[in-house]
Amino acid sequence: MRGPLTSDEVEALYARARTPQQHRAAAERLAAWAEEAHPDDQGVSPAALLVSAGEHLTAAGDVEAAVAVFRRAVAAGQHVAPDVRCYLHGGLLQLGDAEAAREIAEELRRERPVDGDVYLFLGENLELAGDLREAHRWLTMGARRSFNDIEDGDDRAVEDAAGLLMARLRVRHALDLPLDEYDALVASALLDEHAPSD
Repeated sequence: MRGPLTSDEVEALYARARTPQQHRAAAERLAAWAEEAHPDDQGVSPAALLVSAGEHLTAAGDVEAAVAVFRRAVAAGQHVAPDVRCYLHGGLLQLGDAEAAREIAEELRRERPVDGDVYLFLGENLELAGDLREAHRWLTMGARRSFNDIEDGDDRAVEDAAGLLMARLRVRHALDLPLDEYDALVASALLDEHAPSD
């Protein structure tokens, strides 16, 4: 039986993998660890181990195997930030299964996630897949949600909004859309950041 794991150990395994073969070997080890949960694991659930295994397989270029592992992670029924389905969504898009990815996205949209990173993750998945209009929709939904949360006094929403607005501006630029009020906020923040201090 294996010993207890920490998220640092799982991250170190990823950092050490350099070649496709090393990524595949790491994925096999992580998937095996997921099968034998340890009571003293620290923040490392079987689903988190499977997500990490899927990321290794993606890095190795084996997207089909990665999607199979991401499906197992979703089936485990455990939370992996920002939402375990985000990883499956990205894998499905890479695999070219846009319809299955759309079903996951719609399921998430109906649930109205509170974590801004869900919107950012899906928006960037879609951006990488070349679906810029849908990426823009997700990033805009996330920005609106974050601004509502900021008004309600949620400090974390400020960080969420910043990431969403930067990604949204990038996508809007690629779509050749004119600047809007959200883009103006990004421009203003960048100007403030680079303004000379007294």
